[in-house]
Amino acid sequence: MQFSLLFRLAALVVATLPFTFLAAQTLPIAIDGQFDDWTSAAVSLEDGVGGGTGIDLLRMSVANDEKYLFIRFEIDQEVVLTDNNSLTLFLDGDHNQLTGKLINGIGAELELRLGDRDVTFYKGNSQFYPELSEVKFFHLPTFSSKVFEMAIGRDALPDGFSPLFTGNQIRLYFQNGTSGDKMPNTGQTFSYTFNSTPAPPYQVIDLQKFSSSHLRVLTWNTLSDGLLDNARKPHFQRVLAALQPDIITFNECWTMTAGQAATFMNTAVPLGNFQSWNAAKTVAGNITVSRYPILQNWSVYTGSRLMASLIDLPDAIFEKDILVVNGHLRCCSANSERQLEADAFAKFILDATSPGGVIDLPEATPFVLSGDMNLVGWQQQYTTLTTGSIVNTGSFGNGGPLDWDGSNLLDVLALHADQRMAFTWQEAGSQYPPSLLDYHICSNSVLEVKKAFTLQTETMSQTRLEDAGLHQDDTGAASDHLPKVVDFMLKPLTAVIPSKMVHEKWSIAPNPAQTSFTLNWPTTTSLELATLRLSNTYGQVVRQWNFSVNQQGQAFSLEELADGIYFWQVEKEGQQIESGKLLIVK
Repeated sequence: MQFSLLFRLAALVVATLPFTFLAAQTLPIAIDGQFDDWTSAAVSLEDGVGGGTGIDLLRMSVANDEKYLFIRFEIDQEVVLTDNNSLTLFLDGDHNQLTGKLINGIGAELELRLGDRDVTFYKGNSQFYPELSEVKFFHLPTFSSKVFEMAIGRDALPDGFSPLFTGNQIRLYFQNGTSGDKMPNTGQTFSYTFNSTPAPPYQVIDLQKFSSSHLRVLTWNTLSDGLLDNARKPHFQRVLAALQPDIITFNECWTMTAGQAATFMNTAVPLGNFQSWNAAKTVAGNITVSRYPILQNWSVYTGSRLMASLIDLPDAIFEKDILVVNGHLRCCSANSERQLEADAFAKFILDATSPGGVIDLPEATPFVLSGDMNLVGWQQQYTTLTTGSIVNTGSFGNGGPLDWDGSNLLDVLALHADQRMAFTWQEAGSQYPPSLLDYHICSNSVLEVKKAFTLQTETMSQTRLEDAGLHQDDTGAASDHLPKVVDFMLKPLTAVIPSKMVHEKWSIAPNPAQTSFTLNWPTTTSLELATLRLSNTYGQVVRQWNFSVNQQGQAFSLEELADGIYFWQVEKEGQQIESGKLLIVK
């Protein structure tokens, strides 16, 4: 049955009966802003178009699991859910009209004025004013949208000792201000019965990489030079030792130097063999550290908190180097400044992936934007970062698709390792609810995500903590941001780059190779005959082939050659035309 039809049926039932009890199956909803786990099993109400001034309330869906009440909520215009709007949710937690605040036929124990981030809990003749965190409120997306998903803790104690939900039946009511739209309408109620069937258990995410050939990129906002705080250092060190990152983008390292960051990492995650971590800092607050050499750095835009580093990945494992853009966009109400920074990122990537300009990346060089993006305002900033749609065209050009193959970039979703949540920031006592602020946005035409997760030690079992050498309070004591991890695999070039790009210069594929490879060359090449030589690391020629450039795609055999690094070169009449590395892995 189609979801929209279910909405209409639910609306018909509610409109027909003044009091309706509706129950859904338990659903494993992840609060991640994706909505793909909201199935037809959720109980839904469609309000229809019109019904007051301002924001039009369109529909809602409700579900639950053992821990949370879930609400999916849709309106007709884009808003930031927890800022500058008059949307209010009323919850009748005991399904009793005679208790709580009487409004539209229900007795609401909880009033959530979402746009003001204000909460009132009505208990008897008393009123309490808890923070959103005290009712275990979560929502996404954090930036503006027309659709949101929310969770409220079923075991919430808004006044510290009285439960919000006292039975298995509740009522819900949305209202936009005092003269705006209502859902359900006057004279109707929307009642819901919790389902006690256990939801499918969450499969916790192992903290280790699937393969040593994957590249682990971690981002972590350290909260006001946390790496320099002696009280917080041990928490950072334990987490980093457990996660074993290859590249890290740190934010809020305001006074810390790149050298201090490298020294910190040498203690937290020693590399062995007298090797040292590499670090770079070209803009305020951002430090990029890497196991591998950092070849070059750029400040993306004057006055911004965006820096780019080209990192030399080992040829024996990876076919290309990687460009890592460390970002910490302006926060909070600075929508205009944040949009400028997003536009500057788009312009920088378009320049880097096109001939000429400030930076010329070799074709198909993978890149990732990693850091605290502070996307708490208008969705357009997120759209610019992923699609290249530039707003300030006079300063940054017309924009365009950012990936090598002309597609949008991938925003890598990372649920928590131990729960179905995707927030990366949480501050106890704050009037702001947990938010998704930290991102990895990558060129998925040349990068494949093999694993992604956000770590919150407070939700891990004791067994998992002990296995990883972690303490329960590590992430919370270290910073208000959580570490977010993505493991990438670099895709073979011929699998992701259109043939017209592959043939713009000489290249070997696949690389790494097993038993054979093909050599490709520019279609404009005018040679008739050439020689291809393959040498080992001692300079000894182990294979030699004479070939014609009229035979594009010719296979060259690697039988009987051992695993390892080799060097290839193409010659014509004793002069080298092109050369490169080849990795053989059998």
